[in-house]
Amino acid sequence: MHAESNLALGDPRLDQDHAELHRLSQHLAQTRNRQEVVAALDALARHCAAHFAAEDEDLRRMQGNDDAVCHLDEHAAVLQSLAEVKGWVIENDDVVGMANLVQSLCAELDRWLPEHVHYMDSAVAAYRSKNRFGGAPIAFAPRQPA
Repeated sequence: MHAESNLALGDPRLDQDHAELHRLSQHLAQTRNRQEVVAALDALARHCAAHFAAEDEDLRRMQGNDDAVCHLDEHAAVLQSLAEVKGWVIENDDVVGMANLVQSLCAELDRWLPEHVHYMDSAVAAYRSKNRFGGAPIAFAPRQPA
């Protein structure tokens, strides 16, 4: 199954943002030149910052969501990790170290994102859907080949 299909929650904005986050992470994983790595990290950080800011607004409005603080903390940790990796890449000339660090970051994002989407962002999708339509969103899973 394609990784992006594991990210669907039925909220068009969240689904589009998650697919873009995944795409940017994959692009970063394939980047080798230091300047391109820095540009890819910047693009990923900008996207994450904008995406997380929109979610964070909803999280602050959601009443009785005990996971909101953890959710906000996860967003901050991802942004901090991106900034730290960028700082290391800028300050060091170790091409192999850079490649290993970037691959490690991308592998962790690939591991983290589906879990975060389904355990944390699903509450945001439900909140948005309830406000718009009075009920939870419906996410259709793609059919698996027989």
